[in-house]
Amino acid sequence: MKIQMFSKTFFVALASAFLLLAASASADPTKITFLHTNDIYHTSGINGNGGFAELATLMKAERERSPNIVTTFGGDLISPSIMSGLSKGKEMIALVNMIETDVAVLGNHEFDFGPDVTAERVSESTFPWLATNVFDETGEVAVGGKSTLIMDVGSFKVGFFGILTPQTVSLSAPGKDIVFGNVVETANKAVKSLQDEGAEIIVALTHMNMSDDVDLTAEVKGLTAILAGHDHVPATFMRNGVVVMQSGSDGAYLGVLDLDVEWIESRGKKRLSVLPSWKMVATRGVTQDPEIAATVAKYEADLDKQLGNAIGRTMVQLDSRRGTVRTREAVIGDLIADAIREDVKADIGFTNGGGIRGDKVYDPGTVLTRKDILTELPFGNVTVLLELTGKDVKEMVETGVSEVEDAAGRFGQYSGLAFTYDKTKPVGERVVEIKVGGKTLDLEKTYTVATNDYVAGGGDGYAVLKGKKQLIDASGGTLMATTVMNYIKARGEVSPAIDGRISEK
Repeated sequence: MKIQMFSKTFFVALASAFLLLAASASADPTKITFLHTNDIYHTSGINGNGGFAELATLMKAERERSPNIVTTFGGDLISPSIMSGLSKGKEMIALVNMIETDVAVLGNHEFDFGPDVTAERVSESTFPWLATNVFDETGEVAVGGKSTLIMDVGSFKVGFFGILTPQTVSLSAPGKDIVFGNVVETANKAVKSLQDEGAEIIVALTHMNMSDDVDLTAEVKGLTAILAGHDHVPATFMRNGVVVMQSGSDGAYLGVLDLDVEWIESRGKKRLSVLPSWKMVATRGVTQDPEIAATVAKYEADLDKQLGNAIGRTMVQLDSRRGTVRTREAVIGDLIADAIREDVKADIGFTNGGGIRGDKVYDPGTVLTRKDILTELPFGNVTVLLELTGKDVKEMVETGVSEVEDAAGRFGQYSGLAFTYDKTKPVGERVVEIKVGGKTLDLEKTYTVATNDYVAGGGDGYAVLKGKKQLIDASGGTLMATTVMNYIKARGEVSPAIDGRISEK
Protein backbone atom coordinates (compact mmCIF):
# COMPACT_ATOMS: atom_id res chain seq x y z
CA MET A 1 0.00 0.00 0.00
CA LYS A 2 2.82 2.37 0.86
CA ILE A 3 4.50 1.51 -2.39
CA GLN A 4 1.32 2.31 -4.30
CA MET A 5 0.92 5.64 -2.47
CA PHE A 6 4.56 6.49 -3.13
CA SER A 7 4.12 5.66 -6.81
CA LYS A 8 1.04 7.83 -7.12
CA THR A 9 2.71 10.77 -5.40
CA PHE A 10 5.79 10.31 -7.50
CA PHE A 11 3.87 10.34 -10.77
CA VAL A 12 1.80 13.36 -9.74
CA ALA A 13 4.99 15.24 -8.93
CA LEU A 14 6.56 14.10 -12.17
CA ALA A 15 3.54 15.23 -14.17
CA SER A 16 3.60 18.60 -12.41
CA ALA A 17 7.27 18.99 -13.27
CA PHE A 18 6.58 18.26 -16.91
CA LEU A 19 3.74 20.79 -16.94
CA LEU A 20 6.00 23.39 -15.37
CA LEU A 21 8.69 22.71 -17.95
CA ALA A 22 6.13 22.93 -20.73
CA ALA A 23 4.88 26.25 -19.41
CA SER A 24 8.36 27.73 -19.48
CA ALA A 25 9.47 26.20 -22.77
CA SER A 26 8.59 27.28 -26.28
CA ALA A 27 6.61 25.38 -28.85
CA ASP A 28 8.20 24.39 -32.12
CA PRO A 29 8.76 27.54 -34.18
CA THR A 30 6.86 28.23 -37.39
CA LYS A 31 8.76 29.60 -40.35
CA ILE A 32 6.92 32.28 -42.32
CA THR A 33 8.59 33.37 -45.56
CA PHE A 34 7.93 36.58 -47.48
CA LEU A 35 8.94 36.81 -51.15
CA HIS A 36 9.21 40.52 -51.90
CA THR A 37 9.68 42.60 -55.04
CA ASN A 38 8.94 46.22 -55.88
CA ASP A 39 9.18 48.86 -58.63
CA ILE A 40 8.94 46.61 -61.70
CA TYR A 41 8.37 48.56 -64.91
CA HIS A 42 9.30 46.08 -67.66
CA THR A 43 8.10 42.61 -68.61
CA SER A 44 11.63 41.27 -69.03
CA GLY A 45 14.87 42.17 -67.29
CA ILE A 46 17.03 45.15 -68.18
CA ASN A 47 20.80 45.71 -67.98
CA GLY A 48 21.46 41.98 -68.04
CA ASN A 49 19.25 41.20 -65.05
CA GLY A 50 16.28 38.88 -64.98
CA GLY A 51 12.61 39.77 -65.12
CA PHE A 52 9.30 38.07 -64.41
CA ALA A 53 10.36 34.74 -65.94
CA GLU A 54 13.47 34.53 -63.76
CA LEU A 55 11.60 35.72 -60.66
CA ALA A 56 9.04 32.96 -61.19
CA THR A 57 11.80 30.34 -61.13
CA LEU A 58 13.27 31.69 -57.90
CA MET A 59 9.84 31.89 -56.30
CA LYS A 60 9.08 28.29 -57.20
CA ALA A 61 12.28 27.15 -55.47
CA GLU A 62 11.43 29.15 -52.33
CA ARG A 63 7.91 27.71 -52.23
CA GLU A 64 9.41 24.22 -52.26
CA ARG A 65 11.73 25.19 -49.40
CA SER A 66 9.19 26.81 -47.11
CA PRO A 67 5.54 25.74 -46.67
CA ASN A 68 4.31 29.11 -45.37
CA ILE A 69 4.89 31.60 -48.18
CA VAL A 70 3.47 35.11 -48.65
CA THR A 71 4.33 36.88 -51.92
CA THR A 72 4.30 40.67 -51.64
CA PHE A 73 4.79 43.62 -53.99
CA GLY A 74 5.94 47.07 -52.89
CA GLY A 75 4.30 49.27 -55.52
CA ASP A 76 5.06 50.84 -58.94
CA LEU A 77 3.93 48.34 -61.55
CA ILE A 78 1.62 49.68 -64.24
CA SER A 79 3.92 52.49 -65.40
CA PRO A 80 6.24 53.75 -66.79
CA SER A 81 7.46 51.82 -69.81
CA ILE A 82 6.99 51.94 -73.53
CA MET A 83 4.62 48.99 -73.34
CA SER A 84 2.54 50.32 -70.50
CA GLY A 85 2.37 53.68 -72.24
CA LEU A 86 0.27 51.94 -74.88
CA SER A 87 -1.55 49.39 -72.71
CA LYS A 88 -1.84 51.38 -69.47
CA GLY A 89 -0.28 48.47 -67.64
CA LYS A 90 -2.68 45.63 -68.40
CA GLU A 91 0.13 43.17 -69.18
CA MET A 92 1.91 44.00 -65.92
CA ILE A 93 -1.15 43.05 -63.89
CA ALA A 94 -1.44 39.80 -65.86
CA LEU A 95 2.17 38.88 -65.08
CA VAL A 96 1.99 39.71 -61.39
CA ASN A 97 -1.15 37.59 -61.24
CA MET A 98 0.78 34.73 -62.87
CA ILE A 99 3.55 34.75 -60.25
CA GLU A 100 0.88 34.25 -57.56
CA THR A 101 1.15 37.54 -55.73
CA ASP A 102 -0.75 37.59 -52.43
CA VAL A 103 -0.84 41.29 -51.56
CA ALA A 104 0.55 44.61 -52.85
CA VAL A 105 0.67 48.27 -51.93
CA LEU A 106 -0.10 51.04 -54.40
CA GLY A 107 2.90 52.96 -55.72
CA ASN A 108 2.88 56.50 -57.04
CA HIS A 109 3.19 55.26 -60.64
CA GLU A 110 -0.08 53.35 -60.25
CA PHE A 111 -1.70 56.79 -60.71
CA ASP A 112 0.19 57.85 -63.84
CA PHE A 113 -2.87 57.38 -66.05
CA GLY A 114 -5.32 58.82 -63.54
CA PRO A 115 -7.40 57.22 -60.75
CA ASP A 116 -9.96 55.61 -63.08
CA VAL A 117 -7.24 53.52 -64.74
CA THR A 118 -5.81 52.71 -61.29
CA ALA A 119 -9.19 51.37 -60.22
CA GLU A 120 -9.48 49.35 -63.44
CA ARG A 121 -6.06 47.72 -62.92
CA VAL A 122 -6.90 47.00 -59.26
CA SER A 123 -10.11 45.25 -60.36
CA GLU A 124 -8.11 43.03 -62.76
CA SER A 125 -5.79 41.83 -60.00
CA THR A 126 -6.26 38.44 -58.36
CA PHE A 127 -4.79 39.86 -55.14
CA PRO A 128 -5.71 42.85 -52.95
CA TRP A 129 -3.98 46.22 -53.21
CA LEU A 130 -3.51 47.98 -49.88
CA ALA A 131 -4.16 51.72 -49.79
CA THR A 132 -4.50 52.46 -46.09
CA ASN A 133 -3.80 56.19 -46.40
CA VAL A 134 -5.35 56.74 -49.85
CA PHE A 135 -8.88 58.12 -49.64
CA ASP A 136 -11.54 59.31 -52.07
CA GLU A 137 -13.70 62.40 -51.61
CA THR A 138 -16.05 60.51 -49.26
CA GLY A 139 -13.23 59.45 -46.94
CA GLU A 140 -13.33 55.82 -48.03
CA VAL A 141 -10.26 53.91 -49.21
CA ALA A 142 -9.88 54.85 -52.88
CA VAL A 143 -9.67 53.02 -56.23
CA GLY A 144 -10.84 49.65 -54.93
CA GLY A 145 -7.98 49.26 -52.49
CA LYS A 146 -8.20 47.76 -49.00
CA SER A 147 -7.23 49.38 -45.72
CA THR A 148 -5.97 46.26 -43.94
CA LEU A 149 -5.71 42.52 -44.46
CA ILE A 150 -5.27 39.53 -42.16
CA MET A 151 -3.96 36.23 -43.52
CA ASP A 152 -3.72 32.90 -41.71
CA VAL A 153 -0.14 31.76 -42.33
CA GLY A 154 0.77 28.49 -40.68
CA SER A 155 -0.69 28.76 -37.19
CA PHE A 156 -0.34 32.55 -37.04
CA LYS A 157 -2.45 35.51 -38.04
CA VAL A 158 -0.42 37.99 -40.11
CA GLY A 159 -1.82 41.49 -40.50
CA PHE A 160 -0.95 43.87 -43.34
CA PHE A 161 -1.51 47.53 -44.09
CA GLY A 162 -0.17 49.67 -46.93
CA ILE A 163 1.18 53.24 -46.98
CA LEU A 164 1.78 55.32 -50.12
CA THR A 165 3.86 58.50 -50.04
CA PRO A 166 1.70 61.66 -49.95
CA GLN A 167 4.20 63.08 -52.46
CA THR A 168 2.21 61.15 -55.05
CA VAL A 169 0.20 64.36 -55.45
CA SER A 170 3.21 65.89 -57.23
CA LEU A 171 4.89 62.69 -58.46
CA SER A 172 1.94 61.38 -60.46
CA ALA A 173 -1.65 62.19 -61.49
CA PRO A 174 -4.03 61.02 -58.73
CA GLY A 175 -6.49 63.81 -59.44
CA LYS A 176 -8.03 66.40 -57.16
CA ASP A 177 -10.40 63.99 -55.39
CA ILE A 178 -7.73 61.64 -54.00
CA VAL A 179 -6.49 62.51 -50.51
CA PHE A 180 -3.40 61.06 -48.83
CA GLY A 181 -3.54 60.63 -45.06
CA ASN A 182 -0.71 61.36 -42.66
CA VAL A 183 1.73 58.44 -42.76
CA VAL A 184 2.41 57.94 -39.04
CA GLU A 185 -1.12 58.69 -37.88
CA THR A 186 -2.64 56.32 -40.42
CA ALA A 187 -0.11 53.59 -39.64
CA ASN A 188 -0.78 53.74 -35.91
CA LYS A 189 -4.52 53.44 -36.48
CA ALA A 190 -3.98 50.48 -38.79
CA VAL A 191 -1.78 48.66 -36.28
CA LYS A 192 -4.37 49.09 -33.53
CA SER A 193 -7.15 47.88 -35.81
CA LEU A 194 -5.17 44.80 -36.81
CA GLN A 195 -4.27 44.02 -33.20
CA ASP A 196 -7.92 44.35 -32.20
CA GLU A 197 -8.76 41.80 -34.92
CA GLY A 198 -6.26 39.33 -33.54
CA ALA A 199 -3.21 39.89 -35.75
CA GLU A 200 -0.11 38.46 -34.09
CA ILE A 201 2.45 39.60 -36.66
CA ILE A 202 2.04 42.99 -38.37
CA VAL A 203 3.71 43.88 -41.67
CA ALA A 204 3.63 47.29 -43.32
CA LEU A 205 3.83 47.38 -47.09
CA THR A 206 5.12 50.84 -47.99
CA HIS A 207 5.98 52.92 -51.02
CA MET A 208 7.85 56.00 -49.84
CA ASN A 209 11.34 57.29 -49.17
CA MET A 210 13.41 54.83 -47.15
CA SER A 211 14.10 57.54 -44.59
CA ASP A 212 10.33 57.58 -43.95
CA ASP A 213 10.41 53.80 -43.48
CA VAL A 214 13.09 54.28 -40.83
CA ASP A 215 10.95 56.93 -39.13
CA LEU A 216 8.04 54.49 -39.15
CA THR A 217 10.05 51.94 -37.16
CA ALA A 218 10.53 54.51 -34.41
CA GLU A 219 7.10 56.11 -34.39
CA VAL A 220 4.79 53.12 -34.84
CA LYS A 221 4.79 50.41 -32.18
CA GLY A 222 3.81 46.84 -32.92
CA LEU A 223 5.47 46.42 -36.31
CA THR A 224 7.32 43.25 -37.18
CA ALA A 225 8.52 44.15 -40.68
CA ILE A 226 8.32 46.81 -43.38
CA LEU A 227 8.37 45.51 -46.96
CA ALA A 228 9.08 48.59 -48.98
CA GLY A 229 9.46 50.17 -52.40
CA HIS A 230 10.15 53.50 -54.14
CA ASP A 231 13.90 54.10 -53.68
CA HIS A 232 15.04 51.23 -55.98
CA VAL A 233 17.54 50.04 -53.35
CA PRO A 234 18.29 46.35 -52.74
CA ALA A 235 18.71 46.41 -48.96
CA THR A 236 17.55 44.75 -45.74
CA PHE A 237 18.30 45.98 -42.23
CA MET A 238 16.93 46.20 -38.70
CA ARG A 239 15.83 49.43 -37.05
CA ASN A 240 14.22 49.59 -33.63
CA GLY A 241 13.57 45.87 -33.76
CA VAL A 242 11.76 46.07 -37.12
CA VAL A 243 13.03 44.46 -40.33
CA VAL A 244 13.05 46.81 -43.34
CA MET A 245 13.40 45.23 -46.79
CA GLN A 246 13.42 46.71 -50.29
CA SER A 247 14.36 44.65 -53.35
CA GLY A 248 15.90 47.11 -55.82
CA SER A 249 13.86 47.50 -59.01
CA ASP A 250 12.85 45.85 -62.27
CA GLY A 251 13.12 42.33 -60.91
CA ALA A 252 16.90 42.40 -60.50
CA TYR A 253 16.52 40.81 -57.06
CA LEU A 254 14.06 38.70 -55.12
CA GLY A 255 13.98 39.64 -51.46
CA VAL A 256 13.43 36.66 -49.16
CA LEU A 257 12.55 37.30 -45.53
CA ASP A 258 12.20 34.34 -43.15
CA LEU A 259 10.57 34.82 -39.75
CA ASP A 260 10.94 31.98 -37.23
CA VAL A 261 8.03 32.74 -34.90
CA GLU A 262 6.69 31.06 -31.79
CA TRP A 263 4.74 31.86 -28.66
CA ILE A 264 6.77 31.39 -25.52
CA GLU A 265 4.91 31.01 -22.22
CA SER A 266 6.61 31.49 -18.88
CA ARG A 267 5.03 32.04 -15.46
CA GLY A 268 1.62 32.36 -17.01
CA LYS A 269 2.61 35.03 -19.53
CA LYS A 270 2.89 34.63 -23.29
CA ARG A 271 5.46 36.38 -25.42
CA LEU A 272 5.87 36.26 -29.18
CA SER A 273 9.40 35.41 -30.27
CA VAL A 274 10.37 36.47 -33.80
CA LEU A 275 13.76 35.61 -35.24
CA PRO A 276 14.30 37.14 -38.71
CA SER A 277 16.79 36.12 -41.36
CA TRP A 278 16.99 37.25 -44.96
CA LYS A 279 18.69 37.11 -48.30
CA MET A 280 18.65 39.07 -51.57
CA VAL A 281 18.74 36.69 -54.54
CA ALA A 282 19.91 38.04 -57.92
CA THR A 283 17.89 37.06 -61.00
CA ARG A 284 20.80 37.44 -63.43
CA GLY A 285 21.57 34.11 -65.12
CA VAL A 286 18.58 32.31 -63.57
CA THR A 287 16.75 29.84 -65.83
CA GLN A 288 13.48 31.30 -67.04
CA ASP A 289 10.13 29.82 -66.13
CA PRO A 290 8.89 28.61 -69.53
CA GLU A 291 5.25 29.65 -69.12
CA ILE A 292 6.10 33.17 -67.99
CA ALA A 293 8.83 33.48 -70.63
CA ALA A 294 6.38 32.55 -73.39
CA THR A 295 3.88 35.14 -72.18
CA VAL A 296 6.55 37.84 -72.00
CA ALA A 297 7.81 36.95 -75.48
CA LYS A 298 4.32 37.35 -76.92
CA TYR A 299 3.88 40.78 -75.33
CA GLU A 300 7.27 41.97 -76.60
CA ALA A 301 6.78 40.57 -80.12
CA ASP A 302 3.52 42.47 -80.39
CA LEU A 303 5.25 45.63 -79.22
CA ASP A 304 8.14 45.23 -81.66
CA LYS A 305 5.72 44.97 -84.57
CA GLN A 306 4.24 48.30 -83.59
CA LEU A 307 7.40 50.18 -82.71
CA GLY A 308 10.34 48.73 -84.60
CA ASN A 309 10.45 51.41 -87.30
CA ALA A 310 13.74 53.35 -87.50
CA ILE A 311 13.57 57.15 -87.23
CA GLY A 312 17.24 58.19 -87.38
CA ARG A 313 20.73 57.62 -86.06
CA THR A 314 22.68 59.06 -83.13
CA MET A 315 26.30 59.85 -84.00
CA VAL A 316 27.23 60.32 -80.32
CA GLN A 317 26.66 58.33 -77.15
CA LEU A 318 23.31 58.95 -75.49
CA ASP A 319 23.22 58.14 -71.79
CA SER A 320 19.78 58.00 -70.16
CA ARG A 321 20.82 56.24 -66.97
CA ARG A 322 19.09 57.45 -63.84
CA GLY A 323 22.28 58.74 -62.25
CA THR A 324 23.06 60.80 -65.36
CA VAL A 325 19.77 62.49 -66.23
CA ARG A 326 19.01 63.32 -62.58
CA THR A 327 22.34 64.86 -61.56
CA ARG A 328 24.01 66.69 -64.46
CA GLU A 329 23.70 67.93 -68.02
CA ALA A 330 22.96 64.89 -70.17
CA VAL A 331 23.31 64.74 -73.94
CA ILE A 332 19.93 63.03 -74.25
CA GLY A 333 18.43 65.71 -72.03
CA ASP A 334 19.84 68.38 -74.33
CA LEU A 335 18.32 66.56 -77.32
CA ILE A 336 14.85 66.37 -75.80
CA ALA A 337 14.88 69.95 -74.51
CA ASP A 338 16.13 71.24 -77.90
CA ALA A 339 13.35 69.37 -79.70
CA ILE A 340 10.48 70.73 -77.63
CA ARG A 341 11.89 74.29 -77.58
CA GLU A 342 12.25 74.32 -81.34
CA ASP A 343 8.80 72.81 -81.86
CA VAL A 344 6.95 75.66 -80.11
CA LYS A 345 9.60 78.36 -80.72
CA ALA A 346 10.18 79.02 -77.00
CA ASP A 347 12.95 80.97 -75.30
CA ILE A 348 13.64 78.03 -72.98
CA GLY A 349 13.14 74.30 -73.26
CA PHE A 350 12.90 72.40 -69.99
CA THR A 351 12.03 68.86 -68.91
CA ASN A 352 12.47 66.97 -65.66
CA GLY A 353 15.12 64.25 -65.60
CA GLY A 354 12.67 61.89 -63.90
CA GLY A 355 10.61 61.82 -67.07
CA ILE A 356 13.51 60.27 -69.03
CA ARG A 357 13.14 56.59 -68.23
CA GLY A 358 15.17 54.35 -70.57
CA ASP A 359 18.02 53.90 -68.07
CA LYS A 360 20.43 52.77 -70.79
CA VAL A 361 23.33 53.84 -73.01
CA TYR A 362 23.06 54.11 -76.81
CA ASP A 363 26.43 53.76 -78.51
CA PRO A 364 27.48 56.13 -81.32
CA GLY A 365 26.02 54.93 -84.60
CA THR A 366 22.94 53.38 -83.00
CA VAL A 367 19.85 53.45 -85.19
CA LEU A 368 17.05 54.86 -83.07
CA THR A 369 13.51 53.49 -83.37
CA ARG A 370 10.10 54.63 -82.23
CA LYS A 371 10.42 52.09 -79.45
CA ASP A 372 13.64 53.73 -78.20
CA ILE A 373 12.09 57.18 -77.93
CA LEU A 374 8.89 55.91 -76.33
CA THR A 375 11.01 53.93 -73.88
CA GLU A 376 12.73 57.16 -72.91
CA LEU A 377 9.49 59.17 -72.76
CA PRO A 378 6.82 56.64 -71.71
CA PHE A 379 4.38 58.83 -69.78
CA GLY A 380 2.35 60.21 -72.67
CA ASN A 381 3.16 63.80 -71.70
CA VAL A 382 2.54 66.60 -74.17
CA THR A 383 4.52 69.79 -74.75
CA VAL A 384 2.98 72.96 -73.34
CA LEU A 385 4.17 76.55 -73.69
CA LEU A 386 4.21 78.73 -70.58
CA GLU A 387 4.76 82.41 -69.99
CA LEU A 388 7.04 83.02 -66.98
CA THR A 389 8.76 85.98 -65.42
CA GLY A 390 12.50 85.85 -64.87
CA LYS A 391 11.77 85.45 -61.18
CA ASP A 392 9.65 82.37 -61.96
CA VAL A 393 12.43 80.97 -64.15
CA LYS A 394 14.91 81.35 -61.29
CA GLU A 395 12.58 79.51 -58.90
CA MET A 396 12.08 76.80 -61.51
CA VAL A 397 15.83 76.27 -61.82
CA GLU A 398 16.26 76.32 -58.02
CA THR A 399 13.58 73.62 -57.73
CA GLY A 400 15.52 71.46 -60.17
CA VAL A 401 18.64 71.38 -57.97
CA SER A 402 16.86 71.33 -54.61
CA GLU A 403 17.21 67.54 -54.23
CA VAL A 404 20.20 66.83 -56.48
CA GLU A 405 21.92 64.93 -53.66
CA ASP A 406 19.12 62.36 -53.81
CA ALA A 407 19.12 62.15 -57.63
CA ALA A 408 15.50 63.27 -57.52
CA GLY A 409 13.44 63.25 -60.68
CA ARG A 410 12.87 67.01 -60.50
CA PHE A 411 16.42 67.69 -61.72
CA GLY A 412 16.06 69.74 -64.91
CA GLN A 413 17.45 69.37 -68.43
CA TYR A 414 17.45 72.60 -70.45
CA SER A 415 17.68 74.24 -73.86
CA GLY A 416 18.32 77.95 -74.39
CA LEU A 417 19.28 78.30 -70.74
CA ALA A 418 22.58 77.80 -68.89
CA PHE A 419 23.22 78.05 -65.18
CA THR A 420 25.78 77.48 -62.44
CA TYR A 421 24.86 76.20 -58.99
CA ASP A 422 26.50 75.36 -55.66
CA LYS A 423 24.90 72.41 -53.86
CA THR A 424 26.69 73.27 -50.61
CA LYS A 425 24.36 76.23 -50.26
CA PRO A 426 20.87 76.04 -48.71
CA VAL A 427 17.96 74.88 -50.83
CA GLY A 428 16.47 77.85 -52.66
CA GLU A 429 19.81 79.69 -52.70
CA ARG A 430 21.93 77.31 -54.77
CA VAL A 431 21.76 78.91 -58.20
CA VAL A 432 24.66 81.28 -58.71
CA GLU A 433 24.05 82.48 -62.27
CA ILE A 434 21.48 81.95 -65.04
CA LYS A 435 21.72 82.95 -68.67
CA VAL A 436 18.99 82.75 -71.29
CA GLY A 437 20.02 83.00 -74.90
CA GLY A 438 23.52 83.92 -73.74
CA LYS A 439 22.29 86.90 -71.67
CA THR A 440 21.97 87.21 -67.91
CA LEU A 441 18.47 86.37 -66.70
CA ASP A 442 16.31 89.46 -66.22
CA LEU A 443 14.06 88.84 -63.22
CA GLU A 444 11.44 91.29 -64.51
CA LYS A 445 11.38 90.11 -68.12
CA THR A 446 8.79 87.65 -69.50
CA TYR A 447 10.10 84.44 -71.07
CA THR A 448 8.37 81.61 -72.93
CA VAL A 449 9.13 78.13 -71.64
CA ALA A 450 8.43 74.83 -73.39
CA THR A 451 7.96 71.96 -70.97
CA ASN A 452 5.76 68.94 -70.34
CA ASP A 453 2.21 69.14 -69.03
CA TYR A 454 3.11 67.16 -65.91
CA VAL A 455 5.55 69.69 -64.42
CA ALA A 456 3.45 72.54 -65.80
CA GLY A 457 0.71 71.32 -63.48
CA GLY A 458 3.04 71.43 -60.48
CA GLY A 459 4.35 67.87 -60.76
CA ASP A 460 7.72 66.80 -59.29
CA GLY A 461 7.67 69.74 -56.91
CA TYR A 462 7.33 72.49 -59.55
CA ALA A 463 4.66 74.47 -57.70
CA VAL A 464 6.03 77.63 -59.32
CA LEU A 465 4.70 76.49 -62.70
CA LYS A 466 1.19 75.63 -61.58
CA GLY A 467 -1.42 78.14 -62.70
CA LYS A 468 0.93 80.09 -64.95
CA LYS A 469 -0.37 81.40 -68.27
CA GLN A 470 -0.32 78.67 -70.92
CA LEU A 471 0.08 79.88 -74.48
CA ILE A 472 -0.26 76.23 -75.56
CA ASP A 473 -2.06 73.98 -73.10
CA ALA A 474 -2.26 70.20 -72.89
CA SER A 475 -5.32 70.03 -75.13
CA GLY A 476 -3.45 71.81 -77.91
CA GLY A 477 -0.02 70.31 -77.34
CA THR A 478 1.82 67.53 -79.16
CA LEU A 479 3.02 64.32 -77.53
CA MET A 480 6.58 64.98 -76.39
CA ALA A 481 7.75 61.65 -77.76
CA THR A 482 6.28 62.51 -81.15
CA THR A 483 8.04 65.88 -81.12
CA VAL A 484 11.39 64.23 -80.37
CA MET A 485 10.86 61.57 -83.04
CA ASN A 486 10.01 64.23 -85.62
CA TYR A 487 13.08 66.23 -84.61
CA ILE A 488 15.38 63.22 -85.14
CA LYS A 489 13.64 62.08 -88.32
CA ALA A 490 13.94 65.55 -89.90
CA ARG A 491 17.70 65.47 -89.39
CA GLY A 492 18.38 61.81 -90.09
CA GLU A 493 21.40 61.98 -87.81
CA VAL A 494 21.78 63.79 -84.47
CA SER A 495 24.98 64.80 -82.65
CA PRO A 496 24.06 66.69 -79.46
CA ALA A 497 26.98 67.61 -77.20
CA ILE A 498 27.56 68.79 -73.65
CA ASP A 499 27.96 72.55 -73.96
CA GLY A 500 27.89 73.89 -70.41
CA ARG A 501 24.17 74.28 -69.88
CA ILE A 502 24.56 73.01 -66.30
CA SER A 503 27.70 73.75 -64.31
CA GLU A 504 28.44 72.93 -60.69
CA LYS A 505 30.57 75.37 -58.74
